[in-house]
Amino acid sequence: MGQPVETTDDPVEIMSSDLPRDIADGVTWMSSCLPFFLADRTIHGHNSTYLVRGEHSSVLVDTGNPGSWNIISAKLDELLEGQPLTYVFPTHPELPHTGNLPRLVEKYPDIQVVGDTHDYHLFYPQIVPNLHAREPGFRIDLGGRELVIVEALIRDLPNTQWAFVPNSGVLFTADGFCYMHRPELDDEDPVHLPGECGLTTGELSEPIKVENAAFFTGSALYWARFANDADQVYDRVLRLIDDLDVKFVAPTHGNVITNIRDVEPIIRAGHKQAYRY
Repeated sequence: MGQPVETTDDPVEIMSSDLPRDIADGVTWMSSCLPFFLADRTIHGHNSTYLVRGEHSSVLVDTGNPGSWNIISAKLDELLEGQPLTYVFPTHPELPHTGNLPRLVEKYPDIQVVGDTHDYHLFYPQIVPNLHAREPGFRIDLGGRELVIVEALIRDLPNTQWAFVPNSGVLFTADGFCYMHRPELDDEDPVHLPGECGLTTGELSEPIKVENAAFFTGSALYWARFANDADQVYDRVLRLIDDLDVKFVAPTHGNVITNIRDVEPIIRAGHKQAYRY
């Protein structure tokens, strides 16, 4: 796989030469990675967005980090071929997931911001006319393809939602199924090496480590430190995956998961390891 390339003079705005990448029919993975500069090497952290396109409409899942807006905007222009973006589905109101909402509304004035949008009017009062509250089960018709809002079974905020593309088998899980690759950085960002940005889990040279899954779970999903319920949580997740016939799990922070049955036990074990009391 190719090395990441800087797309502007701002070193924060970086996207692998392997991305955007189509991961399933109608679904494109756009990850603008944030670089962390160590003494001997550079490590990246995924902040992914996903574009789903149908015959007449499109939806962006999460907005990306505000510092990466220029590259995200440019890639949307390329992928949509000048057509407007119809919808944006922010999974929950944290900066990496919603931070570009004002810019998206400015770029696409008629865009609909769909999902559990309560409190969004407080964070972004300028986009109130574009907010459309939707509950799990709501289906967004894109033309020959749908995005279905799904109850989030792993959430870090009360109004976190997931989404699913039935035709393509892609489940978008926000901060669920997120993980680190490398333990060198003492923060909650999932990190990987240059060259791994656009790889799926089935293409990585090494499997995910349990301790790396535990570190992210205990940091980003803080409640996991206090709730010893990993088996109940992931049993429900597996039932959902079976019920929906999920083929790909697409987290915001981490590589797209293609070998779900291999990765799920690692994430589950990491969740158990995050419990501290």
